[in-house]
Amino acid sequence: MKSRKKKIITMIIIGIVVCCGGIYFLLIKYFFYNKYNLHAQRAVLDRLSNRYDQEFELLSTKFRTKEVEAGGAKYVHMWTFLLQDSRGKQFYAYVRLYGLVEKGDGNFYSPDYSSYIDDTYGQLCIEERIGDQFDLYQYRQEKGSKPDDPEWEDYIFICTENNTDEIVELLTEIYLREMEFSNGGCLKCLINNEEGETLFPYFGWNITRELQEQDKEITEQTVYAYILHELKNRYYAAGQIFE
Repeated sequence: MKSRKKKIITMIIIGIVVCCGGIYFLLIKYFFYNKYNLHAQRAVLDRLSNRYDQEFELLSTKFRTKEVEAGGAKYVHMWTFLLQDSRGKQFYAYVRLYGLVEKGDGNFYSPDYSSYIDDTYGQLCIEERIGDQFDLYQYRQEKGSKPDDPEWEDYIFICTENNTDEIVELLTEIYLREMEFSNGGCLKCLINNEEGETLFPYFGWNITRELQEQDKEITEQTVYAYILHELKNRYYAAGQIFE
């Protein structure tokens, strides 16, 4: 009788251990912010697939948490994924989430993992296409180096009275080539004046929307004219006038 009771107790203990282990495994995979979280992996792969209309291979994952002061949050949790496309071109993608605790933070709600996703694939693709024509690398921003920055730009350009035409030509070329590899646009650029004030934020999808709302055909000429008009308006608003 005692032997039977011991077996039952042992089986119960084993069952509890197995259940606890299973629950912990599910928490690691689907709740806790860590490098093994499947929601973060799926979110970044889905976003990349939609943005570039192709599938990517995940090579490795890194995860870190940093203390910040942003909008009431105390920590930023960031996944860094190394991926490659079908041609073997490697790049990084990032998922960021904010929280109140350093360890043990988590979320079961998968759409939340899509709140901030970014990547370097767009930089590589645009430089591959127009890198010989424009020296983009000197303007490239290193994404991932400052996880607590609220926004990450791909490029920051400085616009003056003397190089406006060159900046507009560059942005027009970026727009036209970007649409070759991205669905609707992926690059984020700032065009600042010499004092560091932003004159014009470049987002390809905004240009597309504005031209469509104006019932204009999207051509090199209409894109160039739109960007030039926006830059001049921003200069006037800042009290700087140029021809």
